[in-house]
Amino acid sequence: MAMHYFLALSLPNQIKKILNEWKQQQQLSFQSWVHWEDYHITLAFLGSAPPSSLHTIQQELEKAVYKWKPFSLQLQGLRTFGTSERPRVLWVDVKHSKELFTLQREVHTICEEAGVSLETRPYRPHITVARRWKGQGQLYDLQANEIEELYTASFSAEQLVLFETHPTETPKYKENFKISLHSHSS
Repeated sequence: MAMHYFLALSLPNQIKKILNEWKQQQQLSFQSWVHWEDYHITLAFLGSAPPSSLHTIQQELEKAVYKWKPFSLQLQGLRTFGTSERPRVLWVDVKHSKELFTLQREVHTICEEAGVSLETRPYRPHITVARRWKGQGQLYDLQANEIEELYTASFSAEQLVLFETHPTETPKYKENFKISLHSHSS
């Protein structure tokens, strides 16, 4: 089976802890819940990109990172992908951030210039927490399952990571390389 890769922002442990503690209290019926160490915000899914492309992407990201600095992000509640009868994915929304969208576009461009074809759907930053609804009936009121931190927790985006997927392992995402966003001193 081919290895799959994606570029993402890693989350600080305090955010992973909030999400994991929330998950432990849930009675929602999803087939699979994401392991707390696997929480992230995807920037670009690379699929089974060849090693030569990954090497080029790493080199170009390391060159580009000097113009990126850490920026603040805030959680913004629960959402789903799919229908209310059969939601495919339960996720935590991230408040709109100009810096995040700019970074994602630049990462996307670097990947395409390295020869990797990427998704063309509009970018929707999110943190996946569960997959495949298995409950009876519809998933109605997500707000009933939320805690205040899912709307108020903020954090600094500081690390860009290339993850490789290991579907049979837990956690299933392993760091291939990481690049820290730089704080600029004047």
